[in-house]
Amino acid sequence: MVKSIGRKVRASWLHGWGKVRRICLAALRPGLIQTSKARRRGECSRCGACCRLTYQCPALYYLPDGMAACRYHQLRPINCRVFPIDERDLADRDMVMPERPCGFRFEDVPAASRSASRAAGS
Repeated sequence: MVKSIGRKVRASWLHGWGKVRRICLAALRPGLIQTSKARRRGECSRCGACCRLTYQCPALYYLPDGMAACRYHQLRPINCRVFPIDERDLADRDMVMPERPCGFRFEDVPAASRSASRAAGS
C-alpha cells in the first residue's frame, strides 16, 4: 500500500512539473516549441489522457462514441495548445492511459537539417 501511494505521489509530482515546464517553454522558448512541432507527427486520437494529467480538466467531457472533447477548445490555454512538446510529454501521458497509445509521435531531425538550420540561424 505504501508503494502504491508513493507511485501515485511521484506520478502526480511529475505531471505537475510537466505542466509547469510546458507553460514556461511556451512562454519563454517559442523557438523550441516551433522546432518541436516540426518533429511532431500524427494527430490527436481524442482519448483525453492529456486532459487528465495531475487532475481531470473540468472542460473535458466524453461524446457518446467515447471520444474526448473540450468545452473550451477554441479558448484553451497555451499549455493545452502546445501538447505534446516532446517525448517527455508522451511519457507523462502514457502514465495516465498506457493501454491506449497517443496519436502523436516525434521523429528525429536528420543531421543535415540540423546543420542547415544552425547555419541559417548564425
